[in-house]
Amino acid sequence: MDLFRDRLEISSPGGFYRGEKFGKTYDLTGIISKRRNELISGVLVACSVMEAAGTGFDKIAEEYSQADEAHRPYLYSSSDHFTLVLPDLTYAEGVKDDSAPALIFVPVPGGTELDGKVLSFCYNQAHKVSEIAEYLGVSDSTYLRKQVLGNLEANGYLEKSKVSRAMFYKTNRDMAALS
Repeated sequence: MDLFRDRLEISSPGGFYRGEKFGKTYDLTGIISKRRNELISGVLVACSVMEAAGTGFDKIAEEYSQADEAHRPYLYSSSDHFTLVLPDLTYAEGVKDDSAPALIFVPVPGGTELDGKVLSFCYNQAHKVSEIAEYLGVSDSTYLRKQVLGNLEANGYLEKSKVSRAMFYKTNRDMAALS
């Protein structure tokens, strides 16, 4: 769990049950919830810490049903983890897509001067190549895709997922930390 001033992020290692891969989705009611460990889940239910299986996403969607666009919860999933992002409804601006925290990371082999900005921009939320290009003030070019993003992905600094035809990139938090 990560608590930010504008949101709560709940991450879980491992992809979705049956290998479903969504990238980023705002439709929480369309996701089928499945317990991964029945023994642990049973203990949590017995302790009244967890409710019946399959009700969590529906309850979250119900609580946020009156929220505006900036306060919509969403789920980001890749092949090896997923993160549920719950915006703070009391934070007037909602989740800030443009928040780019200062990071500490080992220099990327064969890296560029854009690496730090890309990792910072993609740290809190996955972004499409076009969004990254716009943030950096550069064109959506082969150089950006291959030399910058491709190199960061190849060296494990970025995680890539595909939604429809769009590629989304998110910083691998094992490779970069908040300063």
